[in-house]
Amino acid sequence: MDIISRLAEADPDNAGWQRDLSVSHNKIGDVRVEQGDLSGALESYRASMAIRERLAEADPNNAGWQRDYAVNLSKLAGIPDSGVGWSEVADAWGRMEARGILAPVDQHYVEEARRLADGEGE
Repeated sequence: MDIISRLAEADPDNAGWQRDLSVSHNKIGDVRVEQGDLSGALESYRASMAIRERLAEADPNNAGWQRDYAVNLSKLAGIPDSGVGWSEVADAWGRMEARGILAPVDQHYVEEARRLADGEGE
């Protein structure tokens, strides 16, 4: 984490290093979820999201950046009191679908997010 953090900080325009840093934050978040440390996981997922949001906004037609963003939203939506709801996740996947950049293998994420979003209103 220290190495990729230094690389990403040294070259903030290097999208690859920025993504690598976001992946590291996400993996740490996943471990924290498994350990029951939801506040720590939330911190890691938010750090990842800050990067992924910048990448996704910079290139709205880059399927990889958009997918990373939607996956990160899903992780946040899975944590209580994160401030992210499943309708936001469904919207992110839906935008990819509407742009024609959603991989067929990811279609189930759209359906699952919509199902969970429908359950939020209950």
